[in-house]
Amino acid sequence: MASSRALFLLPLLFILSGCNDSGDTINIVNSDCGLIRSDLLGVYTVSFAPVTADLFNCSDPFFNLKTVTVTSAPRDFPTVQVFASAFNTGFAFTDGAGPEALFGNAETDSCGMSFAVLDNEGMYLNCFGTLDRASGQVFAACDSTSVLETPLATPPVVLADCDLDPILQVNLTIH
Repeated sequence: MASSRALFLLPLLFILSGCNDSGDTINIVNSDCGLIRSDLLGVYTVSFAPVTADLFNCSDPFFNLKTVTVTSAPRDFPTVQVFASAFNTGFAFTDGAGPEALFGNAETDSCGMSFAVLDNEGMYLNCFGTLDRASGQVFAACDSTSVLETPLATPPVVLADCDLDPILQVNLTIH
């Protein structure tokens, strides 16, 4: 009987020996990047690295192998509106145009941004990057596009969603 009590207590001894204060630490990481609404106020300037990209893996195969061309000419968006987003823990922004030429959101926990820019060929270029609060810059990549019906309507009609090759490089600056 005494040996059965000892065997019963053996697992408890192992559990308790694993719980000690021998240098183990618990780090609580605050992942909030400190983003506030005023960080997103100002003129948005978007400039692409010039390239022609092929569309592939389109939701409508008709658009496969069509192209999109971007130039390095910067585009300014001086009327961007910023508001708390109902869809995530961050802020949404839009240029307020009809149809919108620039819209997206920024996450308060990571400063991650996703945004879409309307190009001159009737496509929304879908871009992702991280905002550097100090400089107001986002170095982003656009890996996909939404092909829109032209002439553009408000709201726009999406004909297909496609991937891009190569991925477009874009710089968004808030100043």
